[in-house]
Amino acid sequence: MVSAYHLSKAECIKHLLVLERMGLADLKPGNRIRLLVARDFDWLPDGPIRHFFVQRGLPDFMASRFDVADETLDFAHGMLTKAAYAQLQVEMHRLRGKLAALHSESLSAPLSEKRGTALLLAMRVREPQAFRKLKRTVADRGQE
Repeated sequence: MVSAYHLSKAECIKHLLVLERMGLADLKPGNRIRLLVARDFDWLPDGPIRHFFVQRGLPDFMASRFDVADETLDFAHGMLTKAAYAQLQVEMHRLRGKLAALHSESLSAPLSEKRGTALLLAMRVREPQAFRKLKRTVADRGQE
C-alpha cells in the first residue's frame, strides 16, 4: 500500500490498526494483512460502510460515462413474479461470489498486473414515477 499510495508506513499502520480494532483485519508480523471479512460480505442496511458508500463511493463510482473498453453500464427491466425475483437475487449473490473467487485467484499476481475492479449490483421493485402517475385505480378500471 505504501508503494502504491501517498501514505507513509506509519500512516498506513495507523489505518490498519483502526481496521484491526473494528475486527475487519488482522495485522500480522512484517506488516502483512489478513482480512477477517469475506470478499462478498453483506453491508448492514443502515450501517457505516453502506452509509459511506452511498455518500462517497457511489457518486465517485458513477462519475463516468462508461464509454471506454473496460467499463460497462447495463440496465434491464422486467416484470417478475416473487419466485423469479428471488431466483435473480440468488444469481446476483453468485456473481458477487465469482468476483471474490477471481480476486483470490489474482492474489499471487504482482500488483503491477492487477487493477482495482468494482462491480455494482442493484435491484429493486420499481415502477418509474411517470408510469405511476398514469396508473389506473381499481375504481377507474371498473368504469370501463
